[in-house]
Amino acid sequence: MARSSNNRWKVIAAVVLAFGVAAIWSTREDADQAKLAKDLARKVESPTSTVVESNAEPDVVRLSSKLIAQKDVLPGAWVLQRDDQPRPRMILPFESLEDGPLSEKMAEQGSERWSNEAGYLGADACAACHLERHQGFVMTAHHQTSSLGSAKQIHGALTSPANELPTSDPELSLTMYEKADSAIQRVSFHGWNVDIPMDVVTGSGKVAQTFLYWDNDRLFQAFASYFSGPDKWLTSPGFDELDVNLGRVIRTECLVCHVTYIEQTEPPNHYRRSSAIWGISCERCHGPGRKHVEYHQANPESKQARHIVHPSDLPRERQLDVCGQCHSGAFDLKKPAFSFRPGEDLNQFHRLLKPEFDDSGIHTSNQLARLRLSECFQQSQMTCTDCHDPHVAQRGDEVFFREACLKCHEVEHCGLQPELSADVAGKCVECHMPSTAIDDLAGMKLQGLTLSMADHFIRVDRDHADEVIDRSNDSTE
Repeated sequence: MARSSNNRWKVIAAVVLAFGVAAIWSTREDADQAKLAKDLARKVESPTSTVVESNAEPDVVRLSSKLIAQKDVLPGAWVLQRDDQPRPRMILPFESLEDGPLSEKMAEQGSERWSNEAGYLGADACAACHLERHQGFVMTAHHQTSSLGSAKQIHGALTSPANELPTSDPELSLTMYEKADSAIQRVSFHGWNVDIPMDVVTGSGKVAQTFLYWDNDRLFQAFASYFSGPDKWLTSPGFDELDVNLGRVIRTECLVCHVTYIEQTEPPNHYRRSSAIWGISCERCHGPGRKHVEYHQANPESKQARHIVHPSDLPRERQLDVCGQCHSGAFDLKKPAFSFRPGEDLNQFHRLLKPEFDDSGIHTSNQLARLRLSECFQQSQMTCTDCHDPHVAQRGDEVFFREACLKCHEVEHCGLQPELSADVAGKCVECHMPSTAIDDLAGMKLQGLTLSMADHFIRVDRDHADEVIDRSNDSTE
């Protein structure tokens, strides 16, 4: 009887001891977690960190012995950092670290293109009646300024070794690769990887291509861009190489000059994906085409174009406004994106940030303002289409642009004609529209990249002309 009683007390003691050990372990684990959160909070407050604190209590997950992920330090995002320093870091605007961006789990999966109320159809709707124009137009930079992402659309290498983008930290790098005709940017940080799909390609590729990705209905910019000059992958403009921020939202102000139309469902970057008409199509110059197509399908005998705008029929300033949608410098929107119609006064829709600015940036160059400085413009009724045919690809076509100049000028008008070698004599643009350095590609010079574009202030610049002649002479010696 005594032995049985002793055994019972031993069992009870063992149970009590087990609970005590569990409590101590749990308390220690909670203390460790609390210390980790406290250390991270102190790191956030460090003057070297740019993380903005959130009011929410962050979730903290240790991904490896050195790598920690915390949720809601930035609202709605995971921030990945090393224990002991604020850089490098990654910012992931996803709900789940395991799932990554939910690019293929859209509620609209399998749906056809959304029938937008604005009446945009896309360039392919024009092909039935305007096949020759369509075939030329799809080769232009306007049409190619955005498209659905696929491996064949991407100019950059997707195989080793040219598909690598290292950083100054050996534990942080990117690799671009093909997966089932899709293209992926894999970000590796201390052995932990996340795959970012290149769902949308922006940029025609003359200078660069940069990439957007979907997370459900939210649109973000990917970290790496391809630059055609050096033929390599580089950090996208405006990004810090040690701050892989995958949460840069794509606003309508970005999209209005890369897509014909897309429906925003909620600011700043929620869109109806099926509504997108990628590229700048015929309708941004001629107006939405639905009524035009419906009318002529119902009235095939009609030879007079109805419910469509011919820009050449508009007054000069309204013609310039059509091009000014994207070629008059940086702007804020006064009215909803995509609400301008050819023939309307663009000033009612855009507020130019620097109307007189002679900036030479890709996204900020006010080509119209520069053109207005030209005597060619001031002493004629010229518009953009006197030198540019938007229906065909003309980039690099020196003969075409020379002939455009000779519509108004004689060869003998050039005071330097006797001094020019044969290879320079026909290059009017090279002397009279000097290329200037692009200065709005933030951070690109730090990566060793310099780019230039033609200045639309047409002029006689003797100093520049002398440089062109000297270069030509040096090349022939």
